[in-house]
Amino acid sequence: MNSLKTTKGEIPFPAYIPVTTYGSKYPLDKLIQPYLPRLAPAVMVSHYYAQEMKIKPRIPLMIDSGGFALLFEGNHVQEQNGLGCLVINKEEKTELLTPWDVLDFQEKYADVAFTLDFPIPPKTEIKEARLRQKMTIANAIWALENRRKKKMLLFAVIQGWDLESISYCAKQYQDKTFDGVALGGMVPRARNREFVLDCVKTVRVILPNLPLHIFGMGNPDSLPELYLAGVSSTDSSSYVKAAADGQSWPHGKKTPCILNTDRLKLAIQNLAYVNYIVLPNLINSTSLSNSSR
Repeated sequence: MNSLKTTKGEIPFPAYIPVTTYGSKYPLDKLIQPYLPRLAPAVMVSHYYAQEMKIKPRIPLMIDSGGFALLFEGNHVQEQNGLGCLVINKEEKTELLTPWDVLDFQEKYADVAFTLDFPIPPKTEIKEARLRQKMTIANAIWALENRRKKKMLLFAVIQGWDLESISYCAKQYQDKTFDGVALGGMVPRARNREFVLDCVKTVRVILPNLPLHIFGMGNPDSLPELYLAGVSSTDSSSYVKAAADGQSWPHGKKTPCILNTDRLKLAIQNLAYVNYIVLPNLINSTSLSNSSR
């Protein structure tokens, strides 16, 4: 599949999807949002931050479930009626993130939605890992069976801790009608490139025809390997985090930044570098390689 067709436009593959946030926590995100339609084919927002959104972006909007909050201290998975919910402990109260709340919100705002999943970091105890995977799969299948807005594309999330568990999770979606799948839990394993690539290839063998998204892998140096291994798209906030640190991807160096406008210029440069230089070069080299066979 060369692209993903949404009601708000087409997302050509391979795609680099910038992550942004709404609200006041990350002011640089607010500055760059007006430029995103010129720099990217879509935008990714977590369910948590999307609730602060006042105006939907003009380009396709992807909404992740926000299950990454499980990684914060004190939060945990709770099973309810065979589905997985996320208990979020705050100073004064406890909040419950449920698959039905996530799906309801996504159907109101998302062009592409990702099912409520539970990350499994390295060194997670096996009993807990199995619970998180079981609930991730249950939530995905439930969302598919209960979605009402058929025009919203739905991606099932894959979570695991080794190749066998990744394979098992992917196989649960083989006979389902998801619009795509997304591989999670790779960010804390990013330094082990071979493992990440093996996970991608494992999923690709099992689900060869579905778009394959990978969460959070946004380093421009690793993108060519991921795309060539079978990844259709990735999302990341790395472009803006690097800019906040004064890092210029095109020039490979740090620049002193005094004002947020300086960081904004770097964020624009970083995102443009990926989508206008890295990806076109990859596509051209791949085309040339294919045509020479």
